[in-house]
Amino acid sequence: MVSYVTTRGSRTRIPRLIYGTAWKTDRTADLVYQALQAGFRAIDTAAQPRHYREDLVAEGVRRALADGVVASRSDLYLQTKFTPPGGQDLEGPNAPPYDPSAPVAEQIRSSIESSLRNFTFKSKDAGKDESVSYLDCLVLHSALPRREDTVAAWQVLKTYVPHRIRTLGISNVYLEDLEEVFDVAQEVEKAEPAVGAASLCPVVVQNRFHRHRHHPDPYDVALRRFCAHPDRRVVYQSFWTLTANPDHLKSASIQAVAQGAQVGREVALYGMVALGLGGLDDNNSGGSASPETYAGKSGPVVVLDGTTTAAHMADDIAGIEKVKLWAESSVEARATWDAAVLEFRQRIRDI
Repeated sequence: MVSYVTTRGSRTRIPRLIYGTAWKTDRTADLVYQALQAGFRAIDTAAQPRHYREDLVAEGVRRALADGVVASRSDLYLQTKFTPPGGQDLEGPNAPPYDPSAPVAEQIRSSIESSLRNFTFKSKDAGKDESVSYLDCLVLHSALPRREDTVAAWQVLKTYVPHRIRTLGISNVYLEDLEEVFDVAQEVEKAEPAVGAASLCPVVVQNRFHRHRHHPDPYDVALRRFCAHPDRRVVYQSFWTLTANPDHLKSASIQAVAQGAQVGREVALYGMVALGLGGLDDNNSGGSASPETYAGKSGPVVVLDGTTTAAHMADDIAGIEKVKLWAESSVEARATWDAAVLEFRQRIRDI
């Protein structure tokens, strides 16, 4: 069983756990196949050969479709990224799928077309045996340095949305950058109305979930509140959730969830971030206790999970559901859950 959140306008469903494929190198196809076998139905990658093998992600998906592990392409959420030249090896075997000296619009178009070629699959959706090629989400890997670059980027992206690219997102972003992207999306749509500003604005933000001392917004509290506004409903995708937060594994809140749901502490932390900050249900905030504390502060949250162990893949998928079922199983369990959510929010100063 896979738990989902929906994006703005209910245009796309995103599973609570997304399989992350960074740094998997030549093992990428096998690991993607194993993740799909274990129950993952969302995959994150990037057109950034330095850190990702997008082509091998597609190979793993293709094998899973051919073997019946996944019934059809429409059962999957696949997202990739355009990575600007600053995040690429500009030459050599890991050079980007575009000319880094070209204007940004040409870079983006070349990168997207390369990704679409990779993610072309034989499909029997609707009883037809045909090739399908689309992306559930295209994520800008980082903010572009100049507003005019962002405008040029969104003018290109507009030509793909909502058919070949269903939704858009941005990663590694501060709140002020995200606000500018929303402004640009609305500006681009207003200049030449076509698909609607809501379709061009990001529905996904993928950021490190941490409290780095130099970060202006630890744990993205302000950014997540911006995302939570009902007119925006941006899905926050947390990565480095375990790596950057080993201290949380020892906290009272995570230990209470691990004991109550009978899961490991790592799964309990995934559950706390996805279900505690994002809400047990798709449309509510984390806990029922003290609603004035939580109201309006939580939007949908999903977590990237990059484990390379098949047993952990299965445990993580099942564990998220165990946390949800336990938290809703009784009055006593819900009270324990609410107290744990409140304690966790206090720890990250999200109150």
